[in-house]
Amino acid sequence: MATRLITLQVLLEEIDPPITRELQVEDDLTLADLHAALQIVFGWREQHLHLYRDTGRPGPGTRYWGDAHQLADRDLDGLRPESAVTIAEALADGPLWYEYDFGDGWTHRIDASAPATAIGDRPPVTLLGGRGRGPIEDSGGPRGYTEKLAVLADPDHPDHARLIEWAARVTGPWFPPAADSFDVEAIQAELDGWFAYRADERDPYDLSGLVLADDLRGPGDLRPDALLADFAAYLPAAIRSEFRQYVRRTGLLRPVRVDDRVREQLVAPFAWLLDAVGPDGLELSPAGRLPPAVVDEGMTVLNWHDTRTGNGDREERTLPIRTLREAATRLGLIRKLHGTLVRTAYGKRAATGTGELWDALTGRILEKLSPGAQLAATALLITYADGREQPETFDDERWREVAFALDVCGWVPGDKSASFDSWRINDIVAPVQGVVNSLGSTRGSTGWPPHRPDPHLADFACAVLHGPAAIRIGEAGRRR
Repeated sequence: MATRLITLQVLLEEIDPPITRELQVEDDLTLADLHAALQIVFGWREQHLHLYRDTGRPGPGTRYWGDAHQLADRDLDGLRPESAVTIAEALADGPLWYEYDFGDGWTHRIDASAPATAIGDRPPVTLLGGRGRGPIEDSGGPRGYTEKLAVLADPDHPDHARLIEWAARVTGPWFPPAADSFDVEAIQAELDGWFAYRADERDPYDLSGLVLADDLRGPGDLRPDALLADFAAYLPAAIRSEFRQYVRRTGLLRPVRVDDRVREQLVAPFAWLLDAVGPDGLELSPAGRLPPAVVDEGMTVLNWHDTRTGNGDREERTLPIRTLREAATRLGLIRKLHGTLVRTAYGKRAATGTGELWDALTGRILEKLSPGAQLAATALLITYADGREQPETFDDERWREVAFALDVCGWVPGDKSASFDSWRINDIVAPVQGVVNSLGSTRGSTGWPPHRPDPHLADFACAVLHGPAAIRIGEAGRRR
């Protein structure tokens, strides 16, 4: 039987400049299917109630469609289930109106062309075009959103700083930054995934929509088992669509190429420690600490002495060396044995060359972490990998982006408190942050990396994200 397609023109009312979408849909899809598509193409996050009606202004005789269970307490005479009517049937007598978030009152007018017979294989829902980024959730409807956009665009407005903070908190780190942003390709990938359509250019088994099919994937392209793809697949649909646009916008999908000099520069602290331990081990103090002479040598060789880390030679008082040792121990490169620090089998292999050490650090950084901690650590690495300028001083704002990722994926603090705070997030990502803090150049900058981050940390983070996940985040469950 031939597939029939309808072209829909969707206009978000009372917004200037207009926000529009043009969709081509199979005519036998239901209004429940269309609801899912509208959420994706406008960037809504499925946080509020919705319904359809057949008149612009509700009144006597208006027909309604929606989720009867969700709308049970609404006085809607003759409400019909949206899953029991097709798009073609609902639009047979004229346009529809789709309302989302009854508090803000976002109303979408839907006009349709006559059905046409499809030629060839087509997705169930195709985004043909449109204009403008979808509005910010909970922004006060058309009027409130318009007013907020004006304040956000005016640095001299007295409420500018407050609304910048509000927008960052509400939208999260991957929301398209400009109101006129519109990425058809990224949104279409989400539609294809949701409606189980295999696009020829994408891997049919990839839930993230980021991995190319086998015959199109070239050297350096994202692989099916990449940590970045696994992370994206775990995100809920609306957020995953934003994330897909974000990785395209920031270049996170580009092949990772790190030259030998940069690798040597980044792994230098771990190389020094493995060399200090040596093939025969390094005798520790009775308290289990590194000898003072070794601590001082490390701080000097690595150029880590500065006013913030001090010039101490005691491991317990020298945070950079203590952090480096803890990171190398967690990564399984060294361990304590009968009062001596020794290389493990992994450490012996890593000590044979820069490439082996690089592979050990990028491949084992998520080892021994729970699925939730892996998710948090991946979000942290993304903040290093996305090309943003690294600050001259330690940036503790990264925790908010990690907290956002955990929150949208349904994780809650262990004590069931309302939200994650900086203390909880820093505790969760401490093992991976310790590795990142221990990477850095022995030349060209002074001080321990958290104070002056190595400019090539993005290369390391990208290598981890493009590499295979040690323990798949998705094993804890996937979200759709």
